[in-house]
Amino acid sequence: MNKVFMLGYYQGVVETAPKILSAEKTNELAIAMTIQHLRHAGVDSASINHFLVDDAHADVREVSRCITLNADELETLQAKILRMGQLA
Repeated sequence: MNKVFMLGYYQGVVETAPKILSAEKTNELAIAMTIQHLRHAGVDSASINHFLVDDAHADVREVSRCITLNADELETLQAKILRMGQLA
């Protein structure tokens, strides 16, 4: 995993999220999308957790909650958050 690239990916999600979303929902979206992206790249859960908490400084509780979700649940969560940004 290229940490510089993944930090850019995480920050890119934060910067391009709908502006109407709260900071909490924006971070939740970035965490969920990053977890999904790294899983697709074959990165193990411990490394994903370490990256998000130690390198991206993401909320530990949110990372712990999202990392237990499967791919379908992550996609559902992302869609729900993005829908919030469209409804407002």
